[in-house]
Amino acid sequence: MAGGAGGPGVSFVRPEAAGAIRRWTEPAAAAGLVLLTGWFGIRWTGQGSALGWIALAAAALALFWLRAALLGALAARPVTGAGLVVLREGEIGYMGPQRGGFVELDELVRVEIYVIAPGCDPVWRLVGPEGASLTIPATAEGAGHLPEALTALPGFSDLAAVGALSRDRPGRHVIWERPGLPRLTPRRLN
Repeated sequence: MAGGAGGPGVSFVRPEAAGAIRRWTEPAAAAGLVLLTGWFGIRWTGQGSALGWIALAAAALALFWLRAALLGALAARPVTGAGLVVLREGEIGYMGPQRGGFVELDELVRVEIYVIAPGCDPVWRLVGPEGASLTIPATAEGAGHLPEALTALPGFSDLAAVGALSRDRPGRHVIWERPGLPRLTPRRLN
């Protein structure tokens, strides 16, 4: 039988469960690597082997991967929004069905997450010079990588961004502002 017992395309895993498995696979792999290399590192270091220090260094690097994977899993939303986020060196872009644009990271003056109403998906607002903004749905393809990409901004907290994405309270949540700049009146870029 070409399609297996259930026929072609039939899955015995609920879509919600499959999505959760995909979302948490990378953090689980990173945690496993931290535990494995840490265990070997402690064991071999205790035996006087130089390999123990190498394993402990690998465990430390795996901790960075674990942190990034956890933030990515927490920031991830099902891709239900329209458009595509494009990340290039020093630049963030959004290509939507009706609007889009690009903004240089060096030109950003404020990063916001806007929640229209309880239960609605949040929206990123990247505010550039003179109040021009690029609006990106948090459910657009690639939007889950925005917290990591924005860590290039001085003082940006990816943890604050992930926390704001999980809020259900309507309104504008300012995540980051460039220090020393006067407040600008927002206007739409896209």
